[in-house]
Amino acid sequence: MIKNHSDADYSIRYMINMAKLSSTLNGNTKQLDELGSFVGDLMKDSLMKVKTVTITGYSSPDGPEKFNETLAKNRAMDFKAYVDKKYGFSKKYDVKTDWVAEDWEMCRALVNESSVPDKQQVLDVIDGTKWSHMEKEAALKKMPAAWDYMKKNILPPLRRVELTINYGEGNIVEQRTMIPKPAPAPEPEPKATEPCCEVVDENISGIIVEMPDPGRDYEKVERAVVKQAQREARMAQKEVRTAEKLAKKEARAAEKIARKADKEARKMAKAEAKAAKKSYKELEKGMK
Repeated sequence: MIKNHSDADYSIRYMINMAKLSSTLNGNTKQLDELGSFVGDLMKDSLMKVKTVTITGYSSPDGPEKFNETLAKNRAMDFKAYVDKKYGFSKKYDVKTDWVAEDWEMCRALVNESSVPDKQQVLDVIDGTKWSHMEKEAALKKMPAAWDYMKKNILPPLRRVELTINYGEGNIVEQRTMIPKPAPAPEPEPKATEPCCEVVDENISGIIVEMPDPGRDYEKVERAVVKQAQREARMAQKEVRTAEKLAKKEARAAEKIARKADKEARKMAKAEAKAAKKSYKELEKGMK
C-alpha cells in the first residue's frame, strides 16, 4: 500500500525579483536531477497512480505585496512550462498551480531555527496580529543587524517553487511467495508397527505462506498521524494565545510607562515655568 500520497517534494529557488528558472542557482541542479530521476522511475512503475501534480510559487515577504503576488504566480507558471516542455506533465497528469505572495509562515520557521540578532524581537514582529505586511517589514528594517542577516540568510530560500506529486488512494499490491521447504532432519528407523496413515504425496517441495495484510498497520499509523497533528494544532493554538496575552501585557506596560513619562514631563514643565516666572519678577524688581 502506498501510505504517503504526497511523498515526492521538490523545491527550486529563484533569484530576487525574477521569475525565470536558473538551473545552477543554490542547489537547483541537484533538485532538478533528482526530479528527472524520479520522473523516469514514475513512467516505468504502473502501480504508482498519480492523481495530481501541484506547483506552488512563493515570494519572500519584502517589497510591495501586489508585486510579490504577481511574482509568485509567474514563478509557478514558469516552472509549469519547464516540466511540461521537459516531461510533458500536463499531457499525462492533472497539473495544478498555486502561489503564495508573502510566505511569512516559512519565514518565521527559518528565523526560529536561525541565530539572527534580536531573534525574539524579530519573532514578536512576525507574530504581530495587528500589523499589516508592510508594517511588519518596516518594523524589521528598523533593526539593521537583524534585517541584514535576514536579507542574506532567511529571505533567499523563500523565493522558490515547490512541486508535489499527489497519488491516488487505494494503491494496493498483493503478493504470494513460494518458500522452499527445509530438508527434514534424519529420523531414527521406525519400529515395526502397523501403519497409522497413508502417504498421499512424497514430492512436496515447498509450502505457501500468505503475506500479512498491511492495511491494518497502515490504519494504525494513519490514526497516530492524525492524533499527532491534532496535538500539534492544539499546541500551536496555545502558543498563539500565549503570544497574544504577552503582547497585550507588553502593550499595557508600555502605555503605563508612557503615561508616567508624560506626567513627569508635565510636572517638570510646570516647575520650570514657575521658576522662570519667579526669575522674571525678581529681574523686574531689580530694574525698578
